[in-house]
Order: sequence, then structure tokens, then C-alpha cells
Amino acid sequence: MKKLLLSLICVLLAAANAQAKDKHKNKGFVFVPENVVVETVADAKDKADDTLVVLQGQIVKALGDDKYQFTDETGEIILDIDQEDFDGVTVTEGEIIQITGDIDKEMMKPTEVDVKQIKKIKDKKKDKHKK
Repeated sequence: MKKLLLSLICVLLAAANAQAKDKHKNKGFVFVPENVVVETVADAKDKADDTLVVLQGQIVKALGDDKYQFTDETGEIILDIDQEDFDGVTVTEGEIIQITGDIDKEMMKPTEVDVKQIKKIKDKKKDKHKK
């Protein structure tokens, strides 16, 4: 009986390890369902924890420890962006970006977005020079 139980535990651990490896298999691709629309920061702050959101705006300040201050016309929110989630995208001041991520709500802390994907939309500075 003990051998059977030990074997079962080993199989479950191996399966969990394989599943964790598969989680990062498609690095660089984030599936965004068609019904997800670009939202505002104000709307995002009211969403439940782990809700997928898509926001457009600007990063206005690096706060350290993978945290960035993000703003749109409705307010500000903190983004948590792991360096590998930049996926080769360089973002500078004035650039409008679209981020896809999950709402992260913790007790006694402001709402954040755990960013999974970043996409450049346009550069405000370049648009000013075109006029």
C-alpha cells in the first residue's frame, strides 16, 4: 500500500512539473479573447482580481522592482512588468502603448496590473512634428 501511495505521489509531482513547463512554452504569445476591449484605467481599478484587461496609455515613470506608473486620460495605475515580458519592446517617454495583463488586487495595496504583453501604438512626439 505504501509503495502504491508513493508511486501515485511521484506521478502527480511529475505531471505538475510538466504542466509548469508547458505554461511557458508559448513565450511571447498572449491569447486575448475577442470580447476583451480596450478599457480605461478607471474601469480597470474596479475589476475583480485576476481579470484580463487591455489598456492604452503611457508609462510615465519607472518605480523600481519591475513597477511602472502608467497613465491614460482617466487616471494612473501601477504596472508590474517582468523584464522578459517587454519581449524586445523598448518604451520611451511619450509613446502610447497597449498593455495586456491581469488585475492584481492585494489587501492594503493599490490595484496593479500584472502585464503579460506590451505593444507600441504610436509616439506622441512624432505626431506633434507631423502637424
